[in-house]
Amino acid sequence: MESPHRYCPGCGQKTPWRRFTLLDAFREFSQAFTDLDRGFLHLIKQLAFRPGIVAREYVLEGKRKRYFNPFSLLLLVLGLYLSVNALTNPYTKAGRIPQPPAARQSRPVDPPASGPAIRERQRKVQALLEEYTNLVGLLAIPVLALVYSLYFRHRIYYAEHLVANVLFASYYSIVSLLATLLLGLFFRAYLGFLNSFLLLFQWGYLTLAYYQFLSYRHPRQYLITAWATLLALLAWIGLTGGTIFYYVRYGWVLGK
Repeated sequence: MESPHRYCPGCGQKTPWRRFTLLDAFREFSQAFTDLDRGFLHLIKQLAFRPGIVAREYVLEGKRKRYFNPFSLLLLVLGLYLSVNALTNPYTKAGRIPQPPAARQSRPVDPPASGPAIRERQRKVQALLEEYTNLVGLLAIPVLALVYSLYFRHRIYYAEHLVANVLFASYYSIVSLLATLLLGLFFRAYLGFLNSFLLLFQWGYLTLAYYQFLSYRHPRQYLITAWATLLALLAWIGLTGGTIFYYVRYGWVLGK
């Protein structure tokens, strides 16, 4: 397209420009992943070593042009995670749903269901977790963000915690994806080890991320973010574990 100006007077884009070809489309697609300044791989690398700084720049300082869109990253990673689960079947391989210790010690308030009914509901939960892992991962983000916003309520808005946790969840999901794939290819019964490893990793990662996100400087302040992270994780574990246990045991929530 022809223009008398070297740059567009309206938007500043260089002129003349030409229509897209297949090569142009491929180049644009590849740059989204490899661009050294704001591509997919650049954001993953930054989230690996300086997650809280990335979140602070993106969320609190408005430096958003330099980074790949975190919501696009999360949806992409969760889509890959779903494919890995379909390949490795971590939940159906495990054969059962682990019960929280507190739930095992509590006395039932209603007569428990029969063995076949419990096994059928376990099967449904296992299939649901494998098929909708991406949805479960998305549901965790607002819960964690809510706990953090209540704990640090005088500093940062809930929406800002929410976007920060989208960034953190993206990297955590990548680690979870790789761990699930590697263990699933070489082992059969690994769900317990996988969950323990990922829980500890998430605790450590979010502790570091929030230490950086809040611009803390003193090592003892790691204890503050570690405690806040522990509360957030316990809230999510209690919510999901309790829901699964009582559904499997009594047929609540999803129906008998």
